[in-house]
Amino acid sequence: MGDGPLGRALGALGRGAGLTLLLAAANAPLVLSTLLLRPEPSLTWLVALCALALGPAMSAGLWTVREHHRSPDVGVLDAFRRGYRLGWRDALVTTAPACLVGWLLVTSVAGGPAAGVPDVVTGVARGAGVLLLVLTLHALALRTFFRLRPAAAWALAAHQLVRSWRSSIATLALVAGAVTVATLTSDVLLTALGGLWTALWYRAVAPMLRTSGAAFLADAAGADGADGVDGAAGTRGCRVHGEPDAGLARGGRRGTARGTADAGARP
Repeated sequence: MGDGPLGRALGALGRGAGLTLLLAAANAPLVLSTLLLRPEPSLTWLVALCALALGPAMSAGLWTVREHHRSPDVGVLDAFRRGYRLGWRDALVTTAPACLVGWLLVTSVAGGPAAGVPDVVTGVARGAGVLLLVLTLHALALRTFFRLRPAAAWALAAHQLVRSWRSSIATLALVAGAVTVATLTSDVLLTALGGLWTALWYRAVAPMLRTSGAAFLADAAGADGADGVDGAAGTRGCRVHGEPDAGLARGGRRGTARGTADAGARP
């Protein structure tokens, strides 16, 4: 495309369109359910079941955006396929409980007025749902680039919810924007903006990933005698916004972000 402004714009448009198509294909059950099913509370369980595919797809999309920041020449399809293959299990384990709890919250909110549930309880349920969604996105981003146990990922996400408050506010704004688009327009437009939303999500959580990487890799860096990147253990790191590597990577012993036992197993 060239290095000029027009070439860069066309390249970004092409990558965004490709990522959007891949996300839509990976989320085909959820996309079809939202387009074909009637918005009835009795069908919420089916939408929640279809939403199980959303976590692995979003994790692969986040990985794809990160890969582009590392190497602009990497293909969107190759990066997405690699990210999906490496992280679908972790992403599914992370998002499955959130889908279950989200289904219960939506059911209680939708059936609250008919069952005589007080408005304050319904408001608390809505707030809990939003908080759960932001927390899940944080945990999913952490497990995309760190090999953590599910409990450790959720604990770190809860900690970073306050510590990295800018990332939390930015993620909340993205969630509010997605809900607004789906409510005021249609789910089709929201699906068409999937690539752009994922790129913005990566930028939102980048500060949280940097601080998490620095905290989790401090011990490993001292043990390796290096900065945790391409050191003696053969590790591979990742860049966040093209800045100097903080040692974020897939791999490492369970419960940490980097170790030497199986370093490089999930680069």
